[in-house]
Amino acid sequence: MSGLVRKALNIGLGGFAAALLIAGGQANAATCPADDPLSVLTAPGFTCTMGDKVFSDFSFSTNLATLAQFTVNPITGDVVVTFSRDGGTGYLTGTNTFDYTVSVAPGSSKTIVEDTLGVDVSTGIPVVKTTDLVTGNNSGAHTLMAMNGATVVLPISPADTSEMVVLTANQPSGAQLNSISTDIADRLETATVPEPASLSLFALGLLGLGFTRRRHS
Repeated sequence: MSGLVRKALNIGLGGFAAALLIAGGQANAATCPADDPLSVLTAPGFTCTMGDKVFSDFSFSTNLATLAQFTVNPITGDVVVTFSRDGGTGYLTGTNTFDYTVSVAPGSSKTIVEDTLGVDVSTGIPVVKTTDLVTGNNSGAHTLMAMNGATVVLPISPADTSEMVVLTANQPSGAQLNSISTDIADRLETATVPEPASLSLFALGLLGLGFTRRRHS
């Protein structure tokens, strides 16, 4: 093989490897959907991020045409996960389950300190009963229960860095479940430590102040 051919082959392989790395990086950094069917989340190996949270291990036993919505509360910074029938696609009569894992993004100083379960329905009778089983890596297992428009708040102590969430909504015939939402609240675990670059700029600023005072004296 000539040197020219070998060089061209190396360049081609290098470009292909770079393309794979870029594609892999984009897949890992996928943003959670704003308004997509549940079937999108059930793709093998699907993982997404929202704020400083990473969501994975999605599993559903319900109508996969219903929607998943991920938002960040602009006031609190909490990540809100909503499973909604918006658009007219209804949930199945009987048991509907929504499972996923949420973790604090690598490098974050925050921990999960609170979970809130909310249920929205259009009919008062019969009652839609929803349970939320949260299993944290630090705090263990907790169960929340909400019915027909209720909101239940659960403080997490000790705080978690990851949680497995299992939502179960029992929708009797004649009931109409609109949406289920979970609000995942986190807080800083420790005070933010200045980066070395910031410390260097601060030191240079002090040095500059010293030279200025010497010049005026």
